[in-house]
Amino acid sequence: MKKYATARRTWAIFLLAGWTLAACRTAPAPAPAAPEVSLGGQRAVARQGMVAAAHPLAAQAGLEALRQGGNAVDAAVAAAFTVGVVEPMMSGIGGGGSMTIWLEADARAEHLEFYASAGADPDFARDDLPDSLVTPERRVAVPGSVAGLLAAHGRYGTLPRRAVLEAAIRAARDGFFVHPLLARVIRESREKLTYDPEAAALFYPGGQPLQAGDRLVQPALAATLERIAQEGAGGFYAGPAAETLVAKLRAGGNPLTLDDLARFTPRWRRPLCGAFGGYTVLTAPPPLGGAEVLETLALLDPYDLPALGTPNEAAAALETLVDAIRIARADRVAYIGDPDDAAVPAVGLASVAFADERRALIGTAVPDTLAPGDPWDEERLPPPASCARLDPFAPTPFERPAPAADGAADDKDEGQTTHLSVVDRAGNAVSLTYTLGLYFGSGVYAGGAFLNSAANNFGDQPANRRGSYRTPRSTTAPTLVLDGDDVRLVVGAAGSGRIGPAVAQMILYTLRYGLDPGQSLRMPRLYPFVESREVRVEDGFSGEALAGLRARGYTLDVRPPLDLYFGGVHLVYAREDGWLVGAADPRRDGAALGY
Repeated sequence: MKKYATARRTWAIFLLAGWTLAACRTAPAPAPAAPEVSLGGQRAVARQGMVAAAHPLAAQAGLEALRQGGNAVDAAVAAAFTVGVVEPMMSGIGGGGSMTIWLEADARAEHLEFYASAGADPDFARDDLPDSLVTPERRVAVPGSVAGLLAAHGRYGTLPRRAVLEAAIRAARDGFFVHPLLARVIRESREKLTYDPEAAALFYPGGQPLQAGDRLVQPALAATLERIAQEGAGGFYAGPAAETLVAKLRAGGNPLTLDDLARFTPRWRRPLCGAFGGYTVLTAPPPLGGAEVLETLALLDPYDLPALGTPNEAAAALETLVDAIRIARADRVAYIGDPDDAAVPAVGLASVAFADERRALIGTAVPDTLAPGDPWDEERLPPPASCARLDPFAPTPFERPAPAADGAADDKDEGQTTHLSVVDRAGNAVSLTYTLGLYFGSGVYAGGAFLNSAANNFGDQPANRRGSYRTPRSTTAPTLVLDGDDVRLVVGAAGSGRIGPAVAQMILYTLRYGLDPGQSLRMPRLYPFVESREVRVEDGFSGEALAGLRARGYTLDVRPPLDLYFGGVHLVYAREDGWLVGAADPRRDGAALGY
């Protein structure tokens, strides 16, 4: 498929102080042949390597790993351990996540999923209790972060384990200054942060929340990270750390055991693959949310959107984008779950043929609730040629199940989770997303870290039912976009249900519209609901564009510009001339650093 000409252009829009969303309505200028090198800030340009993460200290940890001779996996692991220290409300060793990896020398991709999952006893008793009676402890699944990050490092990293943990240990032991976002979430999370006396002493000293600019020192977390550096995964999943964790959970009715922790194993899977505008898109397979990204892109692919105008200005472009995102969301919530023991038609959801069928809904009357489609006839169709050579995620080996009820309720929470993107000098790349679930997870605190709330993510859908050792579904979608065999874009997002829409919008703006990554991140975002006609939008869309949505029957909830509700995207764009452009979402406190 021929690329649009605009997708081959790169724009140089530098994010100067005081730059506003109005700049999104200004036509960008062509990039100079030899761009000015910027090594840090929320937008950076460099030649050798790049890290974009949700906190400057995490980006610095990744950059240190690259400068020490480490590869993209080393840098991603170092940044991930560190961001879990400095953004304790979003992620950490008590959580889980996944990463999509590109290995340049082998022209091969891998996906590692280490999302928190159930133990032998899936706590079915929870299904009989009102949410108000579910203790914080019973929201916790087996944490996967430590096992997953160390598994990736053990297979592909080149630096010593101590080296990739050193920055995180230092940040926990010596402390760091609390940034405004962390201070805000601490202030809004009093109930969770005072549930455990040890956590309360750190985050609410003297009964008052930490303020921006206060120093947060976490000695218990530093000690746990030291054990992990010395002993590997056993420093977390066995011994004193594990015993303390299990004792706290069982005191609150959670049936997890020491054996459940010891048995946790990260899942190496093949990436889910699709095509968009001549590019190859590799993303997270089930039980994660990559199918939603691929379906959104497949729905939009035939449209010459640049000819219609940008969605923030042109009604036709905005309506098309809203319809496509809503359709893909409806299909994801109906079908995605753990693929190891349930039939999950992710290949069908991501297929061009299914998108061709569902595209008939674009531009039609807006129903109050959008029903999912039926991707089963497309589940076993061959993948696009560019995907077939990459050994993508395969069709489900299970038989099609009996029809089920429609998907889960719409998500209304704010921008939890964290994402980071890395490219090294050899062309290797990592897109990594990990999370505690809700802010500060369950609120249960053990070994210096908050424990996840992943058990909340099980639902009534057959593919997402509660069961022994099952992994609940997640919206996370760490994604790589290839141009031939070259990585062109490394992208992912935080933000719960807004993750898939945000990733798709960034791919669209950067590769189809040809916007500079920094400009793409400042474009106003949107989030349509499935179970109502509501569309949440950031301020920055024109009155004409919004009037078009209203005329179609959508209702609007307009949020402030650069609203944290719409998550946090951190990306690296590899230009065709060899320069790397990193960008951190201005909705968060992150940074892009390169050299």
